[in-house]
Amino acid sequence: MKAKALLVPLLLILGFGIAACGGSEDTTSETGSATEATEPEPESQEDSDAPAQGGGSTESESAPSGEARKAEKVEILEFTYVPDPVVVQVGGKVTWQNEDTAPHTATADDGSFDTGMIDKGKIGSETFKQPGTFTYFCTVHPEMHGTVEVVE
Repeated sequence: MKAKALLVPLLLILGFGIAACGGSEDTTSETGSATEATEPEPESQEDSDAPAQGGGSTESESAPSGEARKAEKVEILEFTYVPDPVVVQVGGKVTWQNEDTAPHTATADDGSFDTGMIDKGKIGSETFKQPGTFTYFCTVHPEMHGTVEVVE
């Protein structure tokens, strides 16, 4: 009888302990993921990646106004486009690099551009010849949205 009385509280404590461990793993995973999502962002701003992608150092130079570049890189991380929005000059190129676990696209809402399927570790790009604001989404994951602002 005494063993049963001790067994019930022990099982309850064990059950709560397991539930707490499962909850903290999810929180840690989310926190770790958020950290990973913010760490690559400074790299995407560095000029060192743009010449390798575009082939020329002039593509990463700032515009005379200092507001837009000739080329920008958008990383796809955790089902988001980073940065968003992205601003380029007229004639500028945006390159999307998929650092996510799933394939994605960058497809204009109005159909004016489509990178096609971008698998993990691969890139897709588009050159913007007209000024304007271009909103886009992922055809595989329609809840994903981004914006490209093209300025003179």
